[in-house]
Amino acid sequence: MNKSKFYLFPLLLLILVGCNSEITQEDLIGGYWIGTAGYKDGEPKGQPYYSPFAEGLKFKDGGTVYIEDYDENLEFWLDKRENKAVIYFSGEQDYRSYYIDKINENEIGLRGTGSREKESCYLERER
Repeated sequence: MNKSKFYLFPLLLLILVGCNSEITQEDLIGGYWIGTAGYKDGEPKGQPYYSPFAEGLKFKDGGTVYIEDYDENLEFWLDKRENKAVIYFSGEQDYRSYYIDKINENEIGLRGTGSREKESCYLERER
């Protein structure tokens, strides 16, 4: 009986480590992200309401993201605000920030900050 505890403990640790919802740039790179719904209360709901990501985006190495709607590359970086992860997008004529939630390795949720707080998007990674 005592030996079973020793086997279950490492398994529990693996499960807890695998549930990490902290997002990194490496989590975003690879594939093409497409908005499939709005995002509210941690769930996909309704239609995507966001701009300029309607046609999708592709994150690249070095903090660069290709925005299909603009047909250009913008800079992006991740940070924390009020204990929440935030993604920033910056280009010559645009600067935006969104709270970002990592749902799993192929799904993220964006919620606008400041004047864009009504914008939201649930994105899925296409391979």
